[in-house]
Amino acid sequence: MKRSLYPISILILLLCFSCIESSLPEFPQGEVVGYKPVYLTDPENAIELVAARPIENPGQIYLLGDLLLMNDVGKGIHVIDNADPTNPLARGFLTVQGSENMVLRDGIVYVNQFNSLLAIDVSDTENVQVISRNEDVLSTNGEETVVPPLEGYFFECVDFSKGKIIGWVLTTIEAPKCFR
Repeated sequence: MKRSLYPISILILLLCFSCIESSLPEFPQGEVVGYKPVYLTDPENAIELVAARPIENPGQIYLLGDLLLMNDVGKGIHVIDNADPTNPLARGFLTVQGSENMVLRDGIVYVNQFNSLLAIDVSDTENVQVISRNEDVLSTNGEETVVPPLEGYFFECVDFSKGKIIGWVLTTIEAPKCFR
């Protein structure tokens, strides 16, 4: 009796599994909105003072002597000469991709770069220096993020040969092969 139930049980299981739909979406071939990994080694992650640029998404503002330091959320920090408050002059832009919050104390700007916390000496704007980087200290799970922060999005698959992932950017991507 047991022998005859075994093939029938297998057949029923196969029929049940054939009715279950796959939860994976069909991957598009063109451009879609999705997440792109940001690698620590990406050239745009360099922390450097470059030419002034227009303010896009203003954030926190701090005063350092006659200088205003204004976070441009996600991009970096504007350095503005405020010696004449009626005529502030943009002096440069400190690139810090992924910045959201900053604090200034004793000429040191503490700012996030995605999940890392940077300490940048800005006391001499001609010689800006990163004095420390604490990686993943701001991560919610304490682990390296190898998938995007939100579910339900396509994303560029991780290429570990490019180095450590420090964050994700929601942008337009081409023909993604990964989904979360």
